[in-house]
Amino acid sequence: MTTIEDDTDEFPEIDRKAVEVDILAGARAYARLLNHRTDDWTSWSITIIGFRGLRDIARAEAHTMDIHSYAYRQAMSRLLQLRKYAVYDQIKKETRSFCYKLMDAIEDINVWYAGLEPDEQMQWKHPQSIVKHAPRNLVDGGRGHNKPKPKGRKKRAATIEEERLKALLIQVIKRLAKFDPSALDLLDQIHPADPDDSVDDL
Repeated sequence: MTTIEDDTDEFPEIDRKAVEVDILAGARAYARLLNHRTDDWTSWSITIIGFRGLRDIARAEAHTMDIHSYAYRQAMSRLLQLRKYAVYDQIKKETRSFCYKLMDAIEDINVWYAGLEPDEQMQWKHPQSIVKHAPRNLVDGGRGHNKPKPKGRKKRAATIEEERLKALLIQVIKRLAKFDPSALDLLDQIHPADPDDSVDDL
């Protein structure tokens, strides 16, 4: 994650009550993942939103936006010792790193994910696979880090708004296809045949 310099004068206010709701919902979702009662991206998404809330509280208590700072790590450590947040401490360090990369753009990632083919959704459930396959502009807090190595002609990256509209359009076409199967042909215009458009290259 990119280091953000302290700026206590412009530190964002937190709706503690709303954040607590997200955190507790995330804790319940992760508990289900730990018990293998569910294994899906929805549960991970809820968990990441809750973890984001915990991060925001830790940053506020530490008076810093830098999650790599000693003050932040101490604040997060104190929070994780509380019983109601303790389940988040069971997230492995590597997985926690993937969660940090996704949390600031999680809502846009959910829109992108909803537009995936069913077989892709079945394969990509864990934060690590989402980091690998999600559009680069949505990874690492939507700041465009971890850009892929260029292959041939450089293509302009789609904006978050373009990805959101594209995902919505795919959903509309799929619903329309229930009444008119030929509507699926429109998907070819959204995903033109281009060897550089492979999902693995995103």
